[in-house]
Amino acid sequence: MRTRQWVKVKGQQRGMSLIGMLLVMVLIGLVAVVAMQVFPMYSNYLSVKSTIETVRKESVAQMAVPEIQAAIQKRFNIGYVEVIQAKDIKIRNDRSGKVAELVYNDERELCCMFYITLKVNETIPLQ
Repeated sequence: MRTRQWVKVKGQQRGMSLIGMLLVMVLIGLVAVVAMQVFPMYSNYLSVKSTIETVRKESVAQMAVPEIQAAIQKRFNIGYVEVIQAKDIKIRNDRSGKVAELVYNDERELCCMFYITLKVNETIPLQ
């Protein structure tokens, strides 16, 4: 009977070592943690923006600023938007009509002393 002898030749080794696999798993874990924090922030931003777009489709030309803010706040309450209040959105008259200045920061803690921040500074035309 012949037994096979395995010869370790450096050029013929394939695959990933245990340490390499652990490093890849740690990297995937870090990306997953960041994604779990970023997704709600981005989702809130899209909710705020779509709410303002919905109010924009109404006839805001005849509405006063408190009425516009009340309409926005009503939709914020329905959509569970908690990062900003309608009173924090500045609505002013511009040459082209009314515009909403959307300025806020959404900050989340990743772990320990690491934070991720979404800074929004947009001017959205209402007419």
